[in-house]
Amino acid sequence: MVFVRWCRLWIAALVLTGLLGACEQPSTSDVSQTEAGTFQLGSVAAVDTVARAVAPSGRPLVLDGFRGSVDLQGTAQSTADLQFVKRGRAKDTETARGVLADVAVTESGTQEAYTYTLETNGGGTATVDLTGTVPTATVLRVKKSSGPVSIAGVDGPMTVTHEHGPVIIQGATDSVEVEIRNGDVTVHLAALPTDAAVSLRTANGDVTLRVPPDASAKLTAETEAGDVRSQGLSLTEQYFSPRGAGGQYSAQLEPGEATVDLQTKNGTILIAAADAMPTDTAATDTATAPSAGPLQKTPEASAPPVPAADTTVRPTAESDSVMPDTGTAGSMTSDTVSSDTSQR
Repeated sequence: MVFVRWCRLWIAALVLTGLLGACEQPSTSDVSQTEAGTFQLGSVAAVDTVARAVAPSGRPLVLDGFRGSVDLQGTAQSTADLQFVKRGRAKDTETARGVLADVAVTESGTQEAYTYTLETNGGGTATVDLTGTVPTATVLRVKKSSGPVSIAGVDGPMTVTHEHGPVIIQGATDSVEVEIRNGDVTVHLAALPTDAAVSLRTANGDVTLRVPPDASAKLTAETEAGDVRSQGLSLTEQYFSPRGAGGQYSAQLEPGEATVDLQTKNGTILIAAADAMPTDTAATDTATAPSAGPLQKTPEASAPPVPAADTTVRPTAESDSVMPDTGTAGSMTSDTVSSDTSQR
């Protein structure tokens, strides 16, 4: 009986030692830099690329991850071809491989959705960068903790939620929902259907939306510290209510029923025609400041009307705004482990 207990303790000690070795993190003095100059922990990187392919067949494609970049392009093919580049960083090769071994890419499919889940026990030095192509009509749902997101040429509805990093979406033709904590949000719509809903929100960062010149929608915008601007659009039924160092704004863009909601706590909001030239010059500053209550229409007698295009609306008092935290992670390609390229 004593011998059995001793064996169990010995096995448990071995397992615990292995786990501690795999999860060992670089010290705060083990610092390296990316090609762009970004500082990061861990001077050695172990890398593995996992390739996957799936035919969504009308189902939403869900990408549920943690840290790392996302770069997706629309394609005329019926399958999504994805490459997951896993990285583990540490002070030496053996430890980096241990961090990498704790990174898992799993997939599951139902009639409602097809999901790729990215998980790790490797702490803050493990990342997965995702690149690839998806069918243009794919319904996309991206959920992650940090890293830049870039999506281009996808026509289906899109949802992006994460904590840190900029989001850039180009050529969208359906509803778009983005909600992040730190980073700029930039969306270019190739079309805005009458039943579309566009919601772009960040706590710290700028929000930019470019729409077709003939777009038609109900528009609302709000910032706690920053300007609200428009360029090249014919806006009517405009309301503006200064709030602190920012304000709330609403308007009608042509007679359409699509909805556009743009929000940031610290940053500037711009909605512009896709063919409008960017400008840093505000044409006119116009604002009123009701003491409290909901948005109110600016009285024509108390202030000049808000121009229909190339407009900046801001509060009368200037205030310092919090700068957005939009740090992104870099990448290294040293010590590459053999790739897993199975497809299903």
